Amino acid sequence: MATGGGFVLESEWYWRIFEGDARFDDAPGKTAVRDFLWPLAGLAKGRFALDDVAVDPDGDGVRFRVADRPVAIRCRGLRIEQFVASINDALAAAELDVRFAIVESRRYELSGVLVGKDDAVRSRIARGTSPPEPNAHGDPGDRPRDR
Repeated sequence: MATGGGFVLESEWYWRIFEGDARFDDAPGKTAVRDFLWPLAGLAKGRFALDDVAVDPDGDGVRFRVADRPVAIRCRGLRIEQFVASINDALAAAELDVRFAIVESRRYELSGVLVGKDDAVRSRIARGTSPPEPNAHGDPGDRPRDR
């Protein structure tokens, strides 16, 4: 179950995800920060620290910290499900009990939410993105990669 609400994604992401073309392309670092990381940092407030969010100097990636652990993700051409998986890897590495998911919140609307790492949200996960599924060790694993 989602913990503490969520944030609504730009409508462009809805169509890109459902059409199977959900990749970072133009200004990938800036887009990742604006559309995902800053809203996620707001959602995390009071639960864990997600801070020091910055776009790499070349604009193709992002850097941030999750619970004092540095994270870097190269975004150019990256599929959204891989980006979500990278965020979830960072949350798992920080030993946090939440995962990030993109869910269909209403018709033609997607939201970014934090869910308990053991919660099943498969029925609300947006097509084209992978749900945060724990493996036998409780960590996300075996997610689909680029097709």
